[in-house]
Amino acid sequence: MKNCVGTLLLSLLPLLAAAAEPVTVRPFSEVAILLDRQAAATAASLDEVVLAAEISARVIGLRALPGQTVEAGQTLVELDDAEYRIGLASAEARLKVAEAALEMARIRAERARRLAPDSFVSEDQLLEAETNLNRAEAERAAAQSDVERAELLLARTRIAAPFAGAVTRRLVSPGTLAAPGTPMLELVATTGIEISAMIPPDQVDGLMRAESIVFESEGQRWPVRLARITPVIDPGSRGREARLVFSEASAPSGSEGRLRWTDPRPALPGDFVLQRDGVLGVLLFDEDTSEAVFRPLPGADAGRPHQPTGLDPDALLIDQGRRRVQPGAPVDLADR
Repeated sequence: MKNCVGTLLLSLLPLLAAAAEPVTVRPFSEVAILLDRQAAATAASLDEVVLAAEISARVIGLRALPGQTVEAGQTLVELDDAEYRIGLASAEARLKVAEAALEMARIRAERARRLAPDSFVSEDQLLEAETNLNRAEAERAAAQSDVERAELLLARTRIAAPFAGAVTRRLVSPGTLAAPGTPMLELVATTGIEISAMIPPDQVDGLMRAESIVFESEGQRWPVRLARITPVIDPGSRGREARLVFSEASAPSGSEGRLRWTDPRPALPGDFVLQRDGVLGVLLFDEDTSEAVFRPLPGADAGRPHQPTGLDPDALLIDQGRRRVQPGAPVDLADR
């Protein structure tokens, strides 16, 4: 009797081993989630400049203080212009002398040309008159250049804002004797502000596809839009720099905060990322064989959501029973 029972059990073992595991399945599109992303970000102006002297002169006035906003072309620094006004007056006087000399040389050359055919002047005298005219024209041109240079130097006694912005630092005081290159004021543009953020390479595509991106700082939110992403990976952060512009009003330059967006690419919930034989992946149901199929997920982390590449939205994921089922095992759909 005992031998009969043992024989019966042995005969049933293959059937028990081959018994299908009851499971439920759900399409990937049904379980997929969208991941909220964020990255540290800073608002910075594209235009920042330290205004410096281009000539040697004493500072006699500063028309803007730190924190003050200014318009493009507004005079910010006044330098003593007395010496340069004198230089301009001297250059203008030399120009008048050169113009008078040119007029005299022109009259003499014209007279020599009229008299030369009748031999009232020699060829040497005609040549001398023409040479004097050419010299007078050159001297007049040089005098005109001196006037223009003197005007340029005089204009440099007034330092104007190259763009609308805010003065952030005053670097000199009235009475300072400035030399070419002496820094005067630091100016930061109040327009053209961009957001800079380092984005991990695997999140760049999601940022580019995001429908809505916001910059948060000091409890405020500003809608922004992506302007460009550098193709180069930064060696320090191992990220790619993204530049974004404000859609409406902008945050102050220098603001630090977080960039937030929702990645529209579907992701697997962390519970569906399983480990089999030391490899992380997801268990799928093969409708042709009614077996569990293990699909590896390169780059996945255990227990964390993962965005699979090329996974069909209609792919059937094993839901209930997924932790018991082994790859290649037959499964029985308890409920679809």
